[in-house]
Amino acid sequence: MKVKLDKVFEWSFPGFKLGSLAYQYAPINAKNHFARGKDEFVIWCSNDGGSNYGILLIKGEQSTFIPSPVQERKWNNPLLLDAGSDILIVGGEDGEVLRLSDSGEITKVESKNKCVGEYITEISTLSENGKFPVICRVGGDVFAANSFTFFNYDNETNTLCWDSALTPVFTEEKVRKRFMVSLEKAGGVYHKMDFNYSYPQIGSLMIKDEAIYAFIEANITNPCAIFQFKFYWYLEVTKDGVYKKKIWGQEKLEKLPGKQGMRGKFSADKEYLILSPVFKTDEWKGKQKLLRLLDKELLDITFPRGFTKYRIMDVLEGSVFISDETENLVLCKMTVQE
Repeated sequence: MKVKLDKVFEWSFPGFKLGSLAYQYAPINAKNHFARGKDEFVIWCSNDGGSNYGILLIKGEQSTFIPSPVQERKWNNPLLLDAGSDILIVGGEDGEVLRLSDSGEITKVESKNKCVGEYITEISTLSENGKFPVICRVGGDVFAANSFTFFNYDNETNTLCWDSALTPVFTEEKVRKRFMVSLEKAGGVYHKMDFNYSYPQIGSLMIKDEAIYAFIEANITNPCAIFQFKFYWYLEVTKDGVYKKKIWGQEKLEKLPGKQGMRGKFSADKEYLILSPVFKTDEWKGKQKLLRLLDKELLDITFPRGFTKYRIMDVLEGSVFISDETENLVLCKMTVQE
């Protein structure tokens, strides 16, 4: 099956950089963005040659750049989350949350407690009924995205409460139990654990119909060792991070010809998984595809003429946002061809 994209509108932002490495290498790359409407898009980006970072808000023909309201972090940029009429800006290190209203006003969200995760990654996730999943990292790898937590947000009172648990993803319950025993013995310090665990890397996370879904992108982030990618999986996990059901994916990638690796991001409408190969030597030749979550059908993509080198950023109710990941963003209408 195929998806045909037809251009509706094009934006150009000279001096901006709208993407990062086309989903390559680290799970966090190029995933701090989301569609908010059929012609609305929000992205964390840079301008002035990378000297100024902030939020680019796009609605119809209008766009607004808001310089970063959060001080520069050592490891991670602030995380952007869609809260309906508002945008939440989560600090990458301390978990402090700001609220950006439709009018452009930024206010602090009162938090009843602190985030248990030491470092929060800039991977936009999909919430449900005020419950927001947040992807964090444990260990020393800067680009790791290997654990998650949640917070509950009340937009009427402008307050939130973080979950008390931070958990990686585990293939089975017995692995999780061994991990937790080792972590307790180490006094909660991950690098002092005596249980050697290869953390699966979380490329995307969403809550849908009260279930938790993740796309797992192997267990490494080091671009110097990318030949070691062994698997990728779209799966349902429990609140404790244990595999509940494997839905779609592939294992034993090291036995396939060519270099293998897959990045994934759930679409804003929770209908698709946007799949982006890391390499151009695999069966897909580096071309993106959409996995329709309803029936796990893989859809090939036909881009508008002149935009074949662009990449899909997000999908929302038939609207598809594509970009050259530099300064151009294009809104397209999607037609599924059976």
